[in-house]
Amino acid sequence: MENSFSSGNKLLNVEGILKKAGIKDGMIVADLGCGANGYFCFPASRLVGDKGFVYAVDVRKTALDSIKSRSDFENINNIKTIWTNLEIYGMAKIKSGFLDLALLINILFQSNKKFNILKEAVRLIKNKGKIIVIDWKENNSAIGPALELRINKADIQAMFHSLNIEQIDEFDAGKYHFGMIFEK
Repeated sequence: MENSFSSGNKLLNVEGILKKAGIKDGMIVADLGCGANGYFCFPASRLVGDKGFVYAVDVRKTALDSIKSRSDFENINNIKTIWTNLEIYGMAKIKSGFLDLALLINILFQSNKKFNILKEAVRLIKNKGKIIVIDWKENNSAIGPALELRINKADIQAMFHSLNIEQIDEFDAGKYHFGMIFEK
């Protein structure tokens, strides 16, 4: 299942999420916390086409090496890897207000500095740019992180609201995940 997270089950419909995000030819997108497999980077690179660009951003250099190797092997020229710690505001080597879309897929539950990650995502998107947040639902499912690590949707909304970013949509991102779309 190249285009969906899986663990025996299809957990996320990558194409469906990217369609919901409104990715189009020529857009500049960043997958913030992309991971080693590029589940969203590679499909996004096809959708933005030759005129668009995808930044694969992660704190783990091994993850970025994996993305770079696959990009080189498949001769994909519109993905660039960027090492950064998203918990540090201003650290990502992407110009402020440059992105059309930032993806935050399954990363907020991993951090104690969620606000800093959201603030950095907001810095990176242009006016009318969007941020897609996908994370684990607050239920005691057999898969996924411990319940105490999962983030409440109302907390995400409150943090974005304090950054003057409003939610424009919410959707079910699968049996175990919620999806939210915010706009600057």
